[in-house]
Amino acid sequence: MLSQKHTWMLVSGGAAVAAAFATRSLLKVGWNAATGEDPPLNPASSETAWTEALTWTVAASVVAGVARLAARRAAAHVLDGPVPTDRYDA
Repeated sequence: MLSQKHTWMLVSGGAAVAAAFATRSLLKVGWNAATGEDPPLNPASSETAWTEALTWTVAASVVAGVARLAARRAAAHVLDGPVPTDRYDA
């Protein structure tokens, strides 16, 4: 039988992978809808305008943070328990 820590790590890891795929797709679609262009492949590149790089970085950070929160809460719901503190993060 898996310990509570290992169960949390497996379930939250699966939720994180699903959230990562959804986040990536959502960001690409949202960026394309807002700008009519593909998102920057490398925001750190000198060929990417500062405004575009900063906008992409802020958008990606906010969406990734929300996705992480949603994944952790979904994992806690599946496990029918509270969200553990970060000591269970891998």
